[in-house]
Parts: sequence; structure tokens; C-alpha cells
Amino acid sequence: MTLEEWRWKYIESYPGKVYSAVALHETLGVVGHYGAVRLPLIYNGERAGGLAICDVMILPPFRGINTLKQMSCITPREAVRDGIIVGYGFPNRNTLLRPAVQLGIYEIVEDVMEAVKEVAFHTEMSRYQYKLFPMDYSDVRIDRLWNECNAELSLAVIRDRRYLNWRYKKHPFFRYELWGLRKRLGSKLQALVVLRREEGRTRIIDFVCPKSMLGVLFLKIENYSFSAGSSQLVLWFPEYLKNRMIGMGFSVRTSVTSVPRTTHEGTLAKSDIAGQFFYTMGDTDFF
Repeated sequence: MTLEEWRWKYIESYPGKVYSAVALHETLGVVGHYGAVRLPLIYNGERAGGLAICDVMILPPFRGINTLKQMSCITPREAVRDGIIVGYGFPNRNTLLRPAVQLGIYEIVEDVMEAVKEVAFHTEMSRYQYKLFPMDYSDVRIDRLWNECNAELSLAVIRDRRYLNWRYKKHPFFRYELWGLRKRLGSKLQALVVLRREEGRTRIIDFVCPKSMLGVLFLKIENYSFSAGSSQLVLWFPEYLKNRMIGMGFSVRTSVTSVPRTTHEGTLAKSDIAGQFFYTMGDTDFF
């Protein structure tokens, strides 16, 4: 990580306190880091705080159960005192997650699902009724849309203008496209999506959308991707949306990533999170 990315993630996000822990050697300095970014959540209709765990790293000579356990215990303890209700992450199941689960630091909540679809061009009536248009991150309609949609979500990061601007517009390396959906004869924002186009495919990084508009939004995304030369759509989604994705023609499979929770007393239990947490590729720090 460059210093620019480090500051973007830990300082420019939601400053006030950095919930990271380090392991210090008396002569070598920092030999381990356990990072956590505080993010605003909506939980059962109320605002709350959550910690996205990321950038866990230990120099090889100091790797071991003791170092990891000591670092990981500091952050949740401090966070709970500040009213944070959950610590979560999106690690690869085959790397750090396994020893952390064995230590009892993490508990696996659920596996992340991946959806893939070969794009085609559609001529349904909604193609003419709705328009996908490029948006500015300062558009006040973003907040209005979020306020209308969040009642359908039990647990999610708050996707308002401030969050989208920090997470996507200000990202130091990746470039994203923000698109809005409206009726052709109206100005009200019906949905929004964040895309990242790569060679031959389009990643649906994030979206804010009422359940009733999901089919229209994805049809418009597919038509746009087809016109832009992409042959494939890819996204991550929570398992509770599996049947909806299949119904829209996506092939679904389990990704290599799982969602664990920190097991510190005072945070949400697995039963409070599983099947309730709305997340996308945008909830990770590597897309």
C-alpha cells in the first residue's frame, strides 16, 4: 500500500479515531498491523457503527498465534466501548480466515455469492420507459434515494453521498462509473449503480435500488455493458438474493470469500447478521 491509499482508507474515510492496532518490536518498530475502518451502518432502522477489518499483516519472523491474537483483541474492545455493534471483513477462506477462526477471534457468518452473466441486448418495454444516465457524486437525489431504500435493509453500510464520494470518487487508484436510473419523462432517481469496466467484462461494484426496481436496473446495466463492448457482468451479493439473481438469468456460485464477524462480547451475534447483511463488491477494499 502507498501512503496515499493508506490515508484515503484510514484518515479520509470517517476520521475521529483510527481503530487499528500494531505490534511493536523494541528495535525494529512496527512488525504487525491489524486494520479496521469505522463505517456508518443502518441496523433495523437505526444508525449504528461498524468496523470493516482489513490490512492484517505480520512480518514473517513474528507470525504466530500469539501476535495475531494480541492485536485482534485490542480493536474490538475499544470499539464496543464506543458503541460499535459489529466487526466484519471479506477475507479469502484459504488464508488468514482459517487460523483466526481456529483461535476463536472470528466466526464465519456466511459465504459470499458471485453472479455471472453473458450479456445480451434486451428490447423489453422498460428499455424505452427508463433511462440510465451518468451521475455526479454531489447530486442530492442520492441521499433521497438512500432514505427511501434503507427501510428494506436490515443491516448495511449507509450508502449516502458522503460514503459514495469517499469510497468511489476519491479512491486513489481505481476508477468507477456512477450511473442513475430515472423514468424518461421524469427526474426522480429510481436507482443507482457503481460500475467498473475491465477488458471484456463489467463489474457491478455497488447499487442502491428498491426491490421492485432491481430487474429494470439490471436490464439497463446489461444493455449499457453490451453497447460498451463488455461480454460479461460480474457481481457479489448476499445469499438471500440468490433466487432473485437466478431469476434475472445469472449463473451463481460461491465465491472464494466469506463474511466473518469478530466474536467480542457486545457485538452482533451470527444470527443477527446471517441473511440480514446487504453487501456488494464495494464493501471490500480490493475491487
